[in-house]
Amino acid sequence: MEHFELDRTDEEREELVKQWIKDYWLMLVIVVLGAIGAVYGLNYFKQAKLNALNEVANKTQLVGKNLQEGKINAAQTLVTALQTNEKDSSFSTLATLSLAQTYFNDKDYNQAIRQYDWLIAQSGDMAMRDLARLRKARVQADAKQTQAAVETLNAVEDKTYLPNAYLLKADILLADKQFAEAQKAYQAIPKNQQINQNLIDQRLELLNIMQQQ
Repeated sequence: MEHFELDRTDEEREELVKQWIKDYWLMLVIVVLGAIGAVYGLNYFKQAKLNALNEVANKTQLVGKNLQEGKINAAQTLVTALQTNEKDSSFSTLATLSLAQTYFNDKDYNQAIRQYDWLIAQSGDMAMRDLARLRKARVQADAKQTQAAVETLNAVEDKTYLPNAYLLKADILLADKQFAEAQKAYQAIPKNQQINQNLIDQRLELLNIMQQQ
């Protein structure tokens, strides 16, 4: 690009500007269009993501609606799609938990366990995996799968969930009349404010009564 020197006349400077525009107009157009395209592309990308998010949210809401109306097969189809296409999102987690709870309420234990197994295998969140384990163990206990329930609870990872896991394991063993193992589990519960000590003492008293019957 030529310099617009101060000692040039107005006519000379005007001619230089015209010549510069003539030489570089195409480049200017490309730059301007590129900038517009970048902004439009970014906005389009944001809108596309928002639309996709809304679609997934609507599918998750539809799962709940189908479950309330007893349309289990329709809900299962939607949940399977969410598990396949949105496995890392909270939407698939929420939908799976809802479906599993419905199966449990209907005493379809195998299907409930299958949903919790998916969460345990796929969730990247340790707390969510442990929540699924606790719920899965309750399903297994209700299905009289005592040993399987104990093994599920033994796999709990997060120390935060351990007191609840020990308590549930002890309750399951007590219900199965495995008194010695139940007592060990009650006594292994960490002493903290998460589990009331009075609750543990009451369970141990119940255990002693049941042993004497």
